[in-house]
Amino acid sequence: MSRSLHPIVSSLADCVGILLALALAGLWDDASASGLGPLIVALMFALVWLVIANRIGAYRVPPSRNLALSLRRMTEAWCASWGIAGVLSLSTVSNTHFSIWLALVAGLTALTVLRMTFAITRWGKVAGRTRALVIGSCTSARAVSNTDPAADMDVVGLVMFTNETATAMPHLRQLGTIDALPQILRQHEIDVAVVSPSDAALTGEVRTVFRTCSDLGLAVQYFPSFLDVDHLRVNLTWSADRPGLNVQNLTTPTVAHLCKRAIDVVGAGFGLIALLPVLAACALGVKLTSPGPVFFRQERVGMGERRFQCLKFRTMRVGAHAQQDLLRSSSSQDGPAFKMASDPRITRIGRLLRKFSLDELPQLINVLVGDMSLVGPRPPIPTEVDRYLWWQRRRVSVKPGLTCLWQVYGRNRVSFKRWVEMDLFYIDNWSLWLDLKLIAHTFRAVLRGTGM
Repeated sequence: MSRSLHPIVSSLADCVGILLALALAGLWDDASASGLGPLIVALMFALVWLVIANRIGAYRVPPSRNLALSLRRMTEAWCASWGIAGVLSLSTVSNTHFSIWLALVAGLTALTVLRMTFAITRWGKVAGRTRALVIGSCTSARAVSNTDPAADMDVVGLVMFTNETATAMPHLRQLGTIDALPQILRQHEIDVAVVSPSDAALTGEVRTVFRTCSDLGLAVQYFPSFLDVDHLRVNLTWSADRPGLNVQNLTTPTVAHLCKRAIDVVGAGFGLIALLPVLAACALGVKLTSPGPVFFRQERVGMGERRFQCLKFRTMRVGAHAQQDLLRSSSSQDGPAFKMASDPRITRIGRLLRKFSLDELPQLINVLVGDMSLVGPRPPIPTEVDRYLWWQRRRVSVKPGLTCLWQVYGRNRVSFKRWVEMDLFYIDNWSLWLDLKLIAHTFRAVLRGTGM
């Protein structure tokens, strides 16, 4: 049975189920052999069902793909159909044995059983999947075609553009050349063309693919290789009625972002006032125990790689930062970051401040002026950013923070790679609730005294 007949066969099966439900509800119990009344009611229910089901989209999601959504749409369509057809039938045909409420329950049961049957049968699983042809050979094409066998899309095979090679697509069977595309699409009953040309593909051939699919009424999903930029936001835009792609790195301000900034301002302001005795004690301790300034200003990299002066209480001897390269081999942190458990440059009061992260309290001023946020990836120094791998640079795409996932859960126990992965997880899953949870857990982490 051809998979293209799936909606037709499904709708016919539904009509049969509805007829059985009407029979169980007593539609034909007192009708004469030649009576047309029950037949009119049955046709009325079937026609109303087909109209409502197609209007709601009951056949757009096969049960094998998403059974819960299929059942929900079916229930909505049947309740609407039962209400409309029931009112029409009761007002036009008199049948004392026909129970409209039993018809509701029986019809719902029959339609549910049919969908569950389609969901578990082999034909239902095959028919419910979209047949796709991948056109193009590159890393983007490989990524979109490496689907699970049980996924929604059934990738039939591959057609390459003229200048491409099959090196990137060893997992797909080549069905022919780009010149034979119309015949391939018809022969394999393709539903959607997944077009992902490499940099070597000719623009003219890409346009021909779009034109061919349009002539055959096929959907096209376009994944150009130049959009292999998962750290950028891509959406459609229009100019002079011409569609285009809007590629941007900046997030559009939302109410949630405005609330985040409000929390930063209120939290930093309140923190500076409430912790004023602590700040004074820390400043006095630094001043009395070692010569030099109270604060240490260091250039850090903020959002969009914009540099700013990050404030800290000074915890090392004056000039100690220039000796860092000499101690690089003793760093306990891999990657570009530098962490040393027993750093000889740290003063006695500085070690205490670092243990409980008190040296970072002046960064509340950075939060207040907008260079930092209460929660976000820790701000790196420029020399660290210069050594980042391409995927690690995304951690400076947002405003740095006073605390973060690493500060709470990783600290000095994880590798630099894992540290960056935690920052990227925060960026990709950010929410106000996540910020509030991290702020609450920061107090616990600080009291444990795990800083270095």
